Amino acid sequence: MVMQLPAELRPSIRVAHSYDFPKGSNETESTRYGYCYAFHLIKSGKGKIAVSDRTYPVRKGDLIYFPPSLRHSFFSDPEQPLSSYNVYCELWLPAPMDTQLHLVWEASEFNPLYLTRIQAHPAIDRLPFHFPLQHHEPMLISFEHIVNHRQRLHPLSSEIADSLLKAFLLEFIQLSQAPLLADYRIKQIIDLINQGANASRDYEKWLSISGLRKTQFHDLFKKATGLSPKAYWTRAIMKQAAAALRESNRSITELADDLGYSSVHHFTKQFTAFYGVPPSVFRYSR
Repeated sequence: MVMQLPAELRPSIRVAHSYDFPKGSNETESTRYGYCYAFHLIKSGKGKIAVSDRTYPVRKGDLIYFPPSLRHSFFSDPEQPLSSYNVYCELWLPAPMDTQLHLVWEASEFNPLYLTRIQAHPAIDRLPFHFPLQHHEPMLISFEHIVNHRQRLHPLSSEIADSLLKAFLLEFIQLSQAPLLADYRIKQIIDLINQGANASRDYEKWLSISGLRKTQFHDLFKKATGLSPKAYWTRAIMKQAAAALRESNRSITELADDLGYSSVHHFTKQFTAFYGVPPSVFRYSR
């Protein structure tokens, strides 16, 4: 059972931005001390983090959490450097501290005047330093929205970002305290679909790989993802289609063929049902 949080929990953002680690050596990131509660969502690349005498490999879709003043390190792959969305926030103050300072790289430079208020609470104290969110797309989208809203100049943007952060934090707490639901036989099918939905649409092949009966496979898959196998595959192929439309100048007919559709009409019908607009309109919309 997820414990109740105190009313004093009022997340507010001090700094939020995206950051691309440079190629090559990242020695400057090998020792860091934060003034805030810090959350990092890896959006591309690969690397490692080190914290509390442990090292974790990180990749796209991983959420990283560091409490204030805790020494930690990022090690970005020189050839596939990390890129991340980053939120540095207060959790127990009515408003963010009036400073942009959120991090130092030398312990001797750490100034307690900029340290956020720290309040012990089991739900926060037990948050994991590393948590994979690859199968939790709404949370990935929410985190990106938090950063984007915080960087806008609209008078309501900061309030929206803080509200989104609280919702994100509550869901992270709930998720981190829940038992892992993905049976290893289901996880391999999920990974197969995510790696290439256009090449992974064979339901009978999924059943064969899993070694499960049809009903058992369907039930375990829905328990792990919240969706039926077909609905999960449809979402994956639609995400792939959306990315291709935005990042390629290829014709819609060519894209439909690449994605394994028998006709552009079938692709357009399914895409429109999923996104509410045809691919030709989606390509040029914001």
